[in-house]
Amino acid sequence: MKFIIDKNILLEALTNVSRAIGTRTTIPILNGIKLDLDETGLSLMASDSELTIRVKIDEKEIKKIEKTGSMIIQSKYILDIIRKMPAEIINFESEEDSKLKIYTDNNEFNLNCYDINDYPNITLEESKEPIEIKDEILKNIINETSYAVSNQEVRPLLTGINLKINGDILECIATDSYRLAKKNIKLSKPVNTAINIVIPGKSIIELEKMLDNEEDVVMHIFNNKILFKYKNIEFQTNLLSGTYPDTSNFIPNEFAYMINLDLKAFNDAVDRASLLAVNRDKNIVKVLIDNKIMTIFSSSSEIGKTEEKLSIDCSNKEKLEIAFSSRYMLEALRVIKEDSILLLINSDDKPILIKPIKDESLIELILPVKTY
Repeated sequence: MKFIIDKNILLEALTNVSRAIGTRTTIPILNGIKLDLDETGLSLMASDSELTIRVKIDEKEIKKIEKTGSMIIQSKYILDIIRKMPAEIINFESEEDSKLKIYTDNNEFNLNCYDINDYPNITLEESKEPIEIKDEILKNIINETSYAVSNQEVRPLLTGINLKINGDILECIATDSYRLAKKNIKLSKPVNTAINIVIPGKSIIELEKMLDNEEDVVMHIFNNKILFKYKNIEFQTNLLSGTYPDTSNFIPNEFAYMINLDLKAFNDAVDRASLLAVNRDKNIVKVLIDNKIMTIFSSSSEIGKTEEKLSIDCSNKEKLEIAFSSRYMLEALRVIKEDSILLLINSDDKPILIKPIKDESLIELILPVKTY
């Protein structure tokens, strides 16, 4: 293998594939990035056996291809090496005994590589009925739901996002059993077969980082895996096995309190109240709703207390006091892009719904906290 390439082109590709490198892999060679160079260009692949990413650099973007071949570079240092190379044009040249020389006119690195024959055979298959979705829409879906996935492995399915497709309606749901985010969108083309899968949250979050609102994403869905194709990137992840819990009964249809709020004012007041919240883990704050006034307060016997009032538009004149995790509330508010929201509440022990005023496709829910 011998080629010359622009530093920034290679760095972008390395950054993307390195997202698939696991931190706890028990297979040493999966700490490597596989390079395959042929006449059509350079392919880079990384995998942790659950997530696989492959990026193809077209031969037109490579300065010079002198000799084709394959190598597996140790990923631990390669990103920093390329990032800190002093020149914009970099030379790669393989040598005997699985060694790779990376050099410019004034500096040189000689790296030991893994044996190419030890790398597992990983296939990236395409389905017969791919589904296309605009990258901006997919990025928003992931951003608006992924914050609610669980990070507890006790219930593995809740660490993923439930993606359902019926006809031309795509629905994404994430919940950790204390909060929930649900997003619906209409596809440009209906799907013939109903789909109900669970995508690992950690994988889908990595995909979201790679989308930059330039092209459509093509999804190839199978029983146990999903492949996303985007620009020169192939992103394949295993699916979580099992049936995602039915969350339809979690969301009430009727509400005793419908409260119209300015999002920024409410967000900032909750944020300030959280500074003195009891139990910094959950950051619990209390809210008193009294006709047209909402009072947000928190206290700590060690630090002190805070109280803040907001003018609101509320459908119910009866007083209601309710407590919730300020962290959960702030994370839900963060993904809303409108100026106003609706808080929909029934009582101090029933779910709180947060909805944008105009965007009916997004519903967020958090459970209140009992403080006695």
